[in-house]
Amino acid sequence: MSQVAVENIIREIAALTEEEREQLETRLAEIDEAKWLEEAVEARRIAGAAGIDQSNIDQVIERLRHQ
Repeated sequence: MSQVAVENIIREIAALTEEEREQLETRLAEIDEAKWLEEAVEARRIAGAAGIDQSNIDQVIERLRHQ
C-alpha cells in the first residue's frame, strides 16, 4: 500500500464520528479474533500431526497473540 493510500485512510478515519470509530474498532477486533482463531486451528492441526501436546500449543499461541 502506498504512503498516499495510507494517508487517505488516516484522513478518512479522522473524519469519522465517535460512533463510527467505535464500529470500526469493533469490526477490526472481530477480524483480528477470526484470524487468530483460524491460525490457532491450523497450529493445532499441524502440532497434532507432529504429536505435540495441546497445553504446549495453547501456551505458544497465547505468547504469539500477545507479542
